[in-house]
Amino acid sequence: METRYEITEKQLAFLEDYLLRKYPSITDETRIELVDHLVSDFEKTTENGNLSQYLSNELGFIKQFIFDKANTHQKSYGKQTWKQFYSFLTDIKLLPITFSTLIIFYFLNENLVEKWSWGSLAIIQLLIFLASIIFGVINKKEFKKLDEIKYLSTDIWLPYIMVQLPSSFGFDNFIMSNSFSFTFYASFTIIYAISAFIVIREKRKIILEKYKHLLN
Repeated sequence: METRYEITEKQLAFLEDYLLRKYPSITDETRIELVDHLVSDFEKTTENGNLSQYLSNELGFIKQFIFDKANTHQKSYGKQTWKQFYSFLTDIKLLPITFSTLIIFYFLNENLVEKWSWGSLAIIQLLIFLASIIFGVINKKEFKKLDEIKYLSTDIWLPYIMVQLPSSFGFDNFIMSNSFSFTFYASFTIIYAISAFIVIREKRKIILEKYKHLLN
């Protein structure tokens, strides 16, 4: 039976150092998983034990692996935010909030001048945005390299853009020209912002509990 090549301690140290130098932002979790995969594949496929040559041939795979891992959490948070958003349309306990939001923005657009209607939307969205940052974002330096932390607050930017972009290009007047269009646009923005805040708060608790050993 053909003897399988076994990576040396020196080669393993080189591999670890190579990944840290070339991808300094890689998380420990991703690095460990990637090293495990590369070592296994290298030992199975190498003919001469040349690790440097192997790595040069696997550059594309390594980049894609790190990219995919980084985006896993972002996609997961996005799905959970949308799930929470849909619950505001289907959960009988949350429907009063949805209907109240619709009624408030319709009332605002019908009874206030346009700039105050949009200003009200901007203020409410900003308050939720700040609350998400203050009570949801984790700024502890021990967690700064974790992808779970990097992408935790991604979804709070969509409502912010939905308020700032139209006003920057003068599109807000068109939205406010019809109370129904403004009501649904504003309600979507705020309910999505609330959904993102809820997900951030829930995930924050889970992450702090999961990695509490880093704080000891």
